[in-house]
Amino acid sequence: MEKPDRPDLPLAEWIVLALVAERPSHGFAIAALTAESAEIGAFWYISRPMVYRSITRLAERGLITPVGTEESDRGPQRMIYAATRSAKTTVGRWLSEPVTQLFDVRADLTIKLLLLQRRDTSPARLVERQRVVIDEIEESLRTREERAADHLVRAIYTWRLEHVRAARRFLEAVEVDSARPAAKTG
Repeated sequence: MEKPDRPDLPLAEWIVLALVAERPSHGFAIAALTAESAEIGAFWYISRPMVYRSITRLAERGLITPVGTEESDRGPQRMIYAATRSAKTTVGRWLSEPVTQLFDVRADLTIKLLLLQRRDTSPARLVERQRVVIDEIEESLRTREERAADHLVRAIYTWRLEHVRAARRFLEAVEVDSARPAAKTG
């Protein structure tokens, strides 16, 4: 469901929009970041055709606009896109929102954390807000587990509670690692 202040985009389009919001870019550069073994693609792969399809959809929605071209030695000129001011605000808001479903921790939350890191933005606020949501999910699951009369249903809730504990450990690891100073290179 689309919120009035936020478009309802698939995760691939959010990633493309967030990358364009960092700095004007073209599809080839975005596809390089989302390739299977690349910085983003290692965690959420987006094929080159999907990147270009996402750019088309984002432009149709008025979230990005063409701002120029770049010569290419590997084919036609590359169209450079920039995020609109409101799209940049929307991306910032999206990056600060915790996921509300436990299964979204694996993809949506990890991508948000990677994108925040690319921006040199502390994940502390997002981690704190995510912890509150995880606590609420755990409370709801515990209540259901306790009320379950069937042993299989109880076992399923126990399984889901293990996922909650794993999500909590993940958040703790992010929090600890983000508090450490970055290693100096060079």
